[in-house]
Formats: sequence, structure tokens, C-alpha cells
Amino acid sequence: MKINLFRRDKDQATTAKRQLLEALRCRDLAAINTLIARWQKTIGEEKLTDVIVNQVIVECDSDSHRWFVQHFLGQSKYQKMQQQAQNHVFHILVNTGLEPGKDFSFGLDSEMIISDRAKQTLLNQLPQQHRALFEAQLQSSPVLNPMIAIEQQLGCAFFTNLAQIASEKMQVLSNSQAAAYLGVLLAGLVKRHPALQEVDFPTRFIFQVLQGLSPERATAIINDEETNPQFDETIICQDLLASLGERQSHSLTDKEGNMSVEQLKKLDLVWYGERRLAEIVAVIPR
Repeated sequence: MKINLFRRDKDQATTAKRQLLEALRCRDLAAINTLIARWQKTIGEEKLTDVIVNQVIVECDSDSHRWFVQHFLGQSKYQKMQQQAQNHVFHILVNTGLEPGKDFSFGLDSEMIISDRAKQTLLNQLPQQHRALFEAQLQSSPVLNPMIAIEQQLGCAFFTNLAQIASEKMQVLSNSQAAAYLGVLLAGLVKRHPALQEVDFPTRFIFQVLQGLSPERATAIINDEETNPQFDETIICQDLLASLGERQSHSLTDKEGNMSVEQLKKLDLVWYGERRLAEIVAVIPR
């Protein structure tokens, strides 16, 4: 008798899963609510919850998973779950020796780009019975370093040029000025291209720029206590333009200190100051 009851329960759970998956694929909210109410009475709330959480949600495609969670838990809870999942994945990959920006990268809308190595690492975290389904939904691709991608877009060795110019600046600025220069410069670069933060660009850039200084002076600049650095953005913009290949111009501004529209457009490709430079260009009279 117990064997027959077990088989009946298993058959009912299988039927419930199949019907819920079909309704989910059709995005039929009314049908899903009806099925949940019906199967809750038939196999019980605990069993139905197990079917939904460990079978339906696991086996549906990613779009259906997102739709289900958003409709049944709400957008705010979905976003919280999404952030928690992203953090969990980040820690898994980092703790196994993988590098952000090299082996994996998070893009817009929590989209994740992963290498084959990162893909295999994630698959190894799953129970064997779920790996094939999960692998079918994963697409791996080489993670392009954002610095390389930006320089390819610009058509010049922008970061190499900028590091050289910034290194020269360190020789003439005081420690506090040097710290402020680097702080404002890097904040604008990362604000314009957030992916730079993922590959720890600010830290690497600072150490590259300071390597020609004495250890004592480099330490003093790094440990500057100013939490809200201020520096003349005009000087930074001139250095950025020079890094973009406009070194031939002795003065990158006119007599009144204004930059051309074309120069502002170039700067907008790499930097975001107090205002997005594209916004400034938009209001300049033609």
C-alpha cells in the first residue's frame, strides 16, 4: 500500500510539474494560479512548494524564471534575489582563483559574461542532475578587458599615454595636489566606464603612475586623507585630450579657455566630470 501511495504521489507531482511548466512557458498567470490552488489541495502545500522550487523553477528557461519571480514575489524582492545571486556567483568564482574582468564580467541588467573556465567552475557547483539543463542556458565567451575594448574603440593607446602624462604630472605637483589629481581623474574615468572598476583599474593605474617616485612620496600620496578631492578639471581635460592624440597642440583651449565641440565629444568618450560632457555639447549653440 505504501509503495502504491508513493507512486501515486510521484505521478501527481510529475503531472503538477508538467502543467506548471507549460503554463509558465505561456506566461499564463491565471492558469498558474488555478494550478497552484488545485495541486495544493491534492498533494499539499509542502509538496507543491518543493515541486515549484526544486523542479519547475530549476527546469524552466531564464526568462520564465525571471517572469515567475517578478510576478509572484514582486520586483523589489526579485532585484534583491538577483543581487544576492550575483554576489554569490562572484564569491564562488573569486574563491576558486578566477579574476574579474579576465574570466568573468557583470554587464548591464546583471548580464554576466563568462569564460569557459568560469562556466565549468559554476557547473561544478551544481548537483549532477541539474548540470545539463544549466549548461544549455549558459553561453560562454571570452571576457574582453574593458581597457582593451576602450582603446580599440578609440584607436589609440589611451591608457598608456595617460599613465605617462600622469607620471610626469606627479613630478611637479605637491603630494596633496597629486592625490587630488589622481582622485578626480580616476573618478571621472570609472564613472564613464564602470567596467574599469571590475578589473581594479584605479589601483593598477595609481601604482603604475607612482612607480617612478620614492617609496616615501608614493606612500604619502596614496595615504592622503582628503576624502573629497578637488582639482581643476580643465587641466585634467587637457591631459585626457593629449592622451587621445592631440599632443601636437600646445594649448588645447582657445584664448578664453574654452574647448571646441569636437574636443568635448572626444572627452565624452572617456570621462565624466561634474556633468556628462555630452550634456554640455547638447546645449552649445551651433
